[in-house]
Amino acid sequence: MRLRTLHGLLFLMVLSALTATALETAPQFRARTLGGETLTNDSLRGQVVLLQFWTTWCPVCRGQEAAINDITRDFASDGLVVIAVDMDEDAQTVKDYLAVHSRSCQIALADDSDLVSAFSPSGVPYYVVIDREGSIAATAAGGGEPWLRWALGRAGLGQSSANATSGSGQRSSAPRTAHVVVPKLIEVPGGPSTQPAKPRPPTVFLLKNGEKLEARRYTITGGSLHIAVDGKQRTIALADLDLKASTAANQERGIKLRIPTNPNEIVMGF
Repeated sequence: MRLRTLHGLLFLMVLSALTATALETAPQFRARTLGGETLTNDSLRGQVVLLQFWTTWCPVCRGQEAAINDITRDFASDGLVVIAVDMDEDAQTVKDYLAVHSRSCQIALADDSDLVSAFSPSGVPYYVVIDREGSIAATAAGGGEPWLRWALGRAGLGQSSANATSGSGQRSSAPRTAHVVVPKLIEVPGGPSTQPAKPRPPTVFLLKNGEKLEARRYTITGGSLHIAVDGKQRTIALADLDLKASTAANQERGIKLRIPTNPNEIVMGF
């Protein structure tokens, strides 16, 4: 029965949305890595850049870490720079995770960069490949090693980019077996363009055991609330949340509490 369930989950994870973009110029960005290095469009010009938007709790991201490590090592001497951008977690949470799960690429936090606002990832994992001239060669939600190697080939690394339509601005064919269903990302209150001028009050979460938590940044996905409390990341089952009381408490603050309505949604509060 467990094998049957696992096979069912794997089946759901073989289909995905893929977008290979025309060669448009990448937006200006700046990122400071956990190692203290500052990376920008100008400093990376002449190199191929692979951006991975991820979180430590994302099972698909974890499953692709070995492939990212291999790709980082395979193409480092050819001028590839890989930056894994953690979407919503504090530095200590990420460092604790990396102490157990070693990664070969550069690591940046959303708070230490403008990459999230620059590229507006639609979920996690989300990938962007930038070629040596600073143009976007390809993007994808889900990714997977075959797609990643194809996308790097389109940017001029590792394999022929003959599949890319040179100079036509049209989409190229790409591997069809590498993609994963990724959640739809719902930003609360709705993304940077709709942020009010004055700070919003924090969102409040009331637990059935009487505990009260407040945060401006949080993520709700997969039946769990991911929230930083006193500098430490906590994961709380939605079943332990007093949803009715939490909704009412947030309404008093002028906040509409959003809860994912299906497994393919992620709610992220900023």
